[in-house]
Amino acid sequence: MFSFTYTRGQWTDGSGLPEQADDEEFSTYLRRIGYSASRLCVGSEDGPSVELYESSDRGSFYANVVPMGSTCFEVFLPDFPSLMLFMKEFGPAFSLLNTETQQQEILSLLEKLFRVYHGHAAYELCKQCDPKGWEANLKRREEWATNKSDS
Repeated sequence: MFSFTYTRGQWTDGSGLPEQADDEEFSTYLRRIGYSASRLCVGSEDGPSVELYESSDRGSFYANVVPMGSTCFEVFLPDFPSLMLFMKEFGPAFSLLNTETQQQEILSLLEKLFRVYHGHAAYELCKQCDPKGWEANLKRREEWATNKSDS
């Protein structure tokens, strides 16, 4: 894991936090370094995400950032002003991730619901679901067939 410290707008390499052992569960690691297991998570478990954790003494913060869905970056935020500047600077990206994730989940549910009610995917043409589209498709096929036979 790559680690950084973000102190009031300034980045430095390394975090000063102990490293996670190879066989150590992440929640166990968090407790060991003094952070609560409760988190604010923005993004997707399978894609880009940011998880924010608060220290047990509420004096510092820890961010687990996965920008592309695979490589994880640890960011130590030593105080509240650093957390607020981090959120101010990168909040729009977090917000975009969260919005995109929620939209994908809603779209997936709507597609499943459509399939239950109509028996086919939402993007397939159906005379019952889209009579105008169905007629336009038939007309295009007839025109194509006519043009093909004229050639």
